Amino acid sequence: MGYVAWAMVAMVGYGAFAIFLKLSFRTIPAEVALVVTNACLTAVGFSLVLIKGYSFEVIGLNRQTSFIGLACLMLCVSCVAYYIALSRGPVSVVAPIFALNFAIAGILGLLFLGESVTVTRCLGLILAVGAIVLLAR
Repeated sequence: MGYVAWAMVAMVGYGAFAIFLKLSFRTIPAEVALVVTNACLTAVGFSLVLIKGYSFEVIGLNRQTSFIGLACLMLCVSCVAYYIALSRGPVSVVAPIFALNFAIAGILGLLFLGESVTVTRCLGLILAVGAIVLLAR
């Protein structure tokens, strides 16, 4: 399966995830749900590492490890904020705002990863941001 198909699976999964998570908040605190869902994610990730025969020895003291550390920090802050926002607000507002993460990633990819800037990509990002703003109202 190619990266576009995987991205589409992630898109559908994250959309359904928000609904199921919001439903769980009727009786489960956001912090408990955060621990449970991420413990499951960790177990699945660890299983994939074992099944594919990878080793954690690839992680050393180098530049890439500092990037994964920063990624961990951003993921932690973002997950906690998302769970709290979703537990307090309507999914129809919180999820679209959260969905702007792809626009942030797109902009950062253009600025810091040297990805090509095209009129189509810029227009797509502008339209996406506009759509999210309209959905969140």
